[in-house]
Amino acid sequence: MILGALATAALGAIYGSKPHIIVLYADNLGWANVDWHRPPNLNPGEFTTPNLKWLADNGIKLDRHYTYKFCSPSRSSLLTGRLPVHVNIYNDNPTMPGAGIPDNMTLISEKLNSAGYISHFIGKWHVGMASKKTKTPEARGFKTGLGYFHSNNNYYTSVRQQGCNNTEAVDLWDTGSHSTANGTKYQEQIFADRANHILANHDVHTPLFLYFAFHTSAWGWDPAKQGADLQPEQSYYEKYAFVDDPDRRKNNAMVSFMDDAIGTMLEILMQRGMYENTLIMWSSDNGGAVHLGGGANVWPLRGGYLNNWEGGVRAAALLSGGFLERVGVKPGGTLEGFIHECDWWATFCYAAGVSPDDSKAAANNLPGIDSHNMWDLITGKNTTSPRYEWSLTPLGESLSRSSDGGDAAYMSEGRYKLIVGKIRQAGWCGQIHPNTTQPWDSMKDILECPYLDNKPGCLFDILADPNEHEDLATKMPEKAREIYAKMLAAEKEWFNPNRGKADDPRACAIAQSSGYWQPYLD
Repeated sequence: MILGALATAALGAIYGSKPHIIVLYADNLGWANVDWHRPPNLNPGEFTTPNLKWLADNGIKLDRHYTYKFCSPSRSSLLTGRLPVHVNIYNDNPTMPGAGIPDNMTLISEKLNSAGYISHFIGKWHVGMASKKTKTPEARGFKTGLGYFHSNNNYYTSVRQQGCNNTEAVDLWDTGSHSTANGTKYQEQIFADRANHILANHDVHTPLFLYFAFHTSAWGWDPAKQGADLQPEQSYYEKYAFVDDPDRRKNNAMVSFMDDAIGTMLEILMQRGMYENTLIMWSSDNGGAVHLGGGANVWPLRGGYLNNWEGGVRAAALLSGGFLERVGVKPGGTLEGFIHECDWWATFCYAAGVSPDDSKAAANNLPGIDSHNMWDLITGKNTTSPRYEWSLTPLGESLSRSSDGGDAAYMSEGRYKLIVGKIRQAGWCGQIHPNTTQPWDSMKDILECPYLDNKPGCLFDILADPNEHEDLATKMPEKAREIYAKMLAAEKEWFNPNRGKADDPRACAIAQSSGYWQPYLD
């Protein structure tokens, strides 16, 4: 690790400065909801992502970029450099004191700050709320942090209603206090404005880390419906009036808004001369929301967000920015090696010239990082990825905390995936999904994959069969048993502490008295 850090410092000296690092994280966006994965039978006017496509064409497409099957664990993994099984596998309500990332795990923002970076956060936090001192963005290394704590809120009012005797309160936080910007604009525009302000005012000679976690294209909370739905900005919604399916229309509008926001950010980077020294990683936080009302499409992959099919954990992603070309990466390529979202921790540390360890976690007997440095894979020095084996979801996932789960899964040897349990969304999207003629209630499409002597779970070769059509468990029972043994071993290393109970009375009291969801322990 020390040698790696010294090598990077030398690399930074060669190129004049450490790269600015920007992470753009979409929410529940599908594999087929970007231009380079567009289904051939889809109307070309259905949606466009020209700015994302430009980034992909001038960078590299990440063909095997893996995440967790849903939100908070993905963010916990990205920010800590750990597989979800070693940090957090649940979308716990932030009124649970221990929800999200443990206090004594170091975030990538804190590591980059130690290398001279200034870090900013925008958007969906979803890794804890309980304490101002340990859970908020500004407590975890971000100079500024504008965003919301829950899994979603209303795109227009920032209201969220969850637990605490059905308490309705605003969920919008800005660097040490609740924000009063709610209701002033479409929330994604509030976030985009903050990103533009940061980029326009940042000292170009100081390395920047910007983590912008878009709400797009996840549901927003709708108090009138006592539930959630897609909430596009009206003018973008009108652009897609020709789309007959309402959820597909809404999703297209929301993705287009995000793409335009990214385009404005790119303009600022180029105007200020920052782009040539910037790394940009864009990804969805998990697979697409293909369930009823979700609006996304993962064609031709199987399943979707919330389960361990490829459509739930293989995310559309890219790496771009002018710094890539400066280090010799040819633009327009596709990187087929496996990368897990936790691997950006070590990769960014390498680019920044700082050792990717977590001494604070070690001192508190917490799991260490799982991250692999992918720089040699990215630059072509190595053609094979160091990431080939990991636990997706451990055996014993609590269905009371993950009601659509119960699908333990393990990736082995860089090609085999074993699934054990009951797995929902066991079908495939069509090229035009969702649609009004053949609606697919994906949650009712269930495959049983019990571990039996004659059929040990469900086994797929995702290299030969990336869309998971053929279950190999009966043809390769020994391989399935071998991977199941790894799954059992991973379960023993599962970090699963007591995080307290949701609806902590202190969280409820402050939300009810102030009208805002906010930290409640200090």
